Amino acid sequence: MSTVCYIVALPQTHFYLTRYSSGSAFHRFITIKMPIYSATTIFYITLQSISLILILFLIFSLLRSKPHFTKWTLFQLFLSAFGNGLSALLPIVMYGDELDIRAFESSVCIISSKLANLTMYPLEFFALVIIFYLWHALVKRSIDIEKKTFVYFSGTIWMYTIVYNIYEMFRLRQQKNWGVRTSFFNCITTHSVRNYYGYVIPISILSFIAIIMTCHSTIILYERWRNFNCNMNRTTAIKLGHAVRLHILCISIIVLTLLNLIPRIFYLETTVSYFAAALVKAALFLPFCYYVPPDRSGNELLQADQEEYNFNV
Repeated sequence: MSTVCYIVALPQTHFYLTRYSSGSAFHRFITIKMPIYSATTIFYITLQSISLILILFLIFSLLRSKPHFTKWTLFQLFLSAFGNGLSALLPIVMYGDELDIRAFESSVCIISSKLANLTMYPLEFFALVIIFYLWHALVKRSIDIEKKTFVYFSGTIWMYTIVYNIYEMFRLRQQKNWGVRTSFFNCITTHSVRNYYGYVIPISILSFIAIIMTCHSTIILYERWRNFNCNMNRTTAIKLGHAVRLHILCISIIVLTLLNLIPRIFYLETTVSYFAAALVKAALFLPFCYYVPPDRSGNELLQADQEEYNFNV
């Protein structure tokens, strides 16, 4: 007895696999549902994909560069951003516009939500650490702060993130789908008071401190800009450009952090709006690309770092 298989493609969402067996009259249809993507969904997937590509470019450029100020803190920040973006992309690619209906056919949605939570805290905490590093470099005129505090900051951030997420998983293990629900584009964790206080209050305090440091940095940079402007030459022009980029970097971090934080404070949201989340990751490329130096010789790179962060003229 031989068997012949035919694959018949019908419009829209279904593929039908038809099998005929010789010597018998039976046939069987196996239906495989293919996802549908609306224009809005396609735009979201495209935007998220562009964000991931830009972050990958930053990661590879950073790894190729010689050791420099904030390098490994930036690496952890970019890695967290990539993981967070990838976790948001997988469910919508798999299920398309039927995400809310088919999300729990597999464990992808639950895993995606847990991965997003695991990478969300480092993404924002490390950005605030960068602000502190840059403020310290301006005030103390020293760029060795990362070497002194890297282990403490990184260890604290990852330890807090892991412990908090383990606690959340233990608390939600009895709830339906591990406390995960679907939105139009993402799989997210169910709102809870513990989640609100475990994230919003700490990040609000740190953001307030970061805003103060950024304002102080702005004052310092403005004073030095006036000095550079009055004594303009090739050397001071280079330092002025570094100062302006440094200021843009600090302001960008504050804006991106508040973009994530404000919806959680006023609307008790555990995730930022869909397109804003993708734009945040894409926007990382704009300010941070200045701080991924090209692969130059060690002496040239050391000299460039010293010029960039030693603003005492």
